[in-house]
Amino acid sequence: MGQYWSSNDEDAVVKETPTSTSNIRVVCISDTHGDHENEALDMPAGDVLIHAGDFTSFSKLEQAVKFNEWLGEVKLSKGFQHIVVINGNHESNADWKQRTPEILSNATAFLKDDQVKVSVEGKGSLTIHGTQFYWPMQTPNPHYDLIGSDVDVLVCHGPCKGLVDGGSGCNMLRKKALELPKLQLCVSGHIHGAYGVVKEGEKTFVNAANCGSGRKITKPAIEVEVVGRKA
Repeated sequence: MGQYWSSNDEDAVVKETPTSTSNIRVVCISDTHGDHENEALDMPAGDVLIHAGDFTSFSKLEQAVKFNEWLGEVKLSKGFQHIVVINGNHESNADWKQRTPEILSNATAFLKDDQVKVSVEGKGSLTIHGTQFYWPMQTPNPHYDLIGSDVDVLVCHGPCKGLVDGGSGCNMLRKKALELPKLQLCVSGHIHGAYGVVKEGEKTFVNAANCGSGRKITKPAIEVEVVGRKA
């Protein structure tokens, strides 16, 4: 049995759901703000690790370097075949932002309005799209037009409107996510108090923001199972 977390933005509830050894285990974290080694993160083993941004506090380079070292450690200790990371607002204006792929050398992919296809041995493949950080918009965001119809997993630092967003999500992102025909999972963060999981039809929406107040981790990683595409 696996753990799915659901939240009403105040009280998180654990729901037990059946698991399948043929499904891809995706571990979701976000907003670790340099506190990634905190035991409260309670990292499970998995196939794919996704970090939805704000891996530093205020763009501190030394935190990015230590975060990359930690990624290398958990890749080995938790058995991740792939690690995917995006920016949060704390990294978007970093003076080292052009070097992020180089700094995060232990990640399979650092995504910034692009996508990657990853394969998990014996379980199939996933197409993952990661966005740059954008503030909520009421008018169309042209960057969302880059999200392909074949995307299985969408990663965006800010959440979709009304879906584990604490009332502060993006309506344009919600519209795009719900239109994607093959989307199984949308992972976000940013709103620390909105941590949790909700379902909208067959799509799962995760707010994986692990930090509470003071940018210290108080909530564990969230594990979700998705179905890999077979060749």
